[in-house]
Amino acid sequence: MSTLELLLIEASPRKANATSSQLGRRLAGALQEQCGSTVVLTERHLGAQPLPPMSAEYAESLLLPYDEALDRYGEHLELSDELVAELERADIVVIASPVHNFTVPAALKLWIDLVVRNGVTFRNTPEGKVGLLRDRPVLVAVTSGGAMFRDPPKQPDFFRPYLSAALGVVGLRNISYVQATGLAFVDEPLAQAASAADAWIAASLQGFLQSV
Repeated sequence: MSTLELLLIEASPRKANATSSQLGRRLAGALQEQCGSTVVLTERHLGAQPLPPMSAEYAESLLLPYDEALDRYGEHLELSDELVAELERADIVVIASPVHNFTVPAALKLWIDLVVRNGVTFRNTPEGKVGLLRDRPVLVAVTSGGAMFRDPPKQPDFFRPYLSAALGVVGLRNISYVQATGLAFVDEPLAQAASAADAWIAASLQGFLQSV
């Protein structure tokens, strides 16, 4: 039996009360149970255990060629290198995140800023940025209290376009979204998130696994 690496990233600071974590963990559990392989799970809790703020040294390193950045600022790149290595190892990525003010939470934005690196996860070309990571399935479990992701829209959606663009820069384009929205208006938001996960599992899990 083959082994798969699953990276679970949680972006909510609300721990057990987080609807996004309920949604993401239910999806990750189904992937582990039904993928037909031994799964090695790596968890990164960005909300409950936030990454440190971006340093001036890290920001300066982004302006330099990779070798020079490594020589001058190597110790300040260690966290970024660790996060990139986690992402590179993963065969499946599950991102569990709430919507904060129409887009991704600050904790998830910081993770993005630390893994999107010129010469490491993408390179600049005359035609634009080219991702350096191999594509693999990314499943985004997203929840919101408001009426997001509707047609016609009731609120602007900067979450999905931004996250898809940021992941696409490094080469991750096989992205699926599972959403539970309007949770501020239901009596049991955690149960609603679980129900959204179960609906996706029943309808789409097997098709998703075919791309792994």
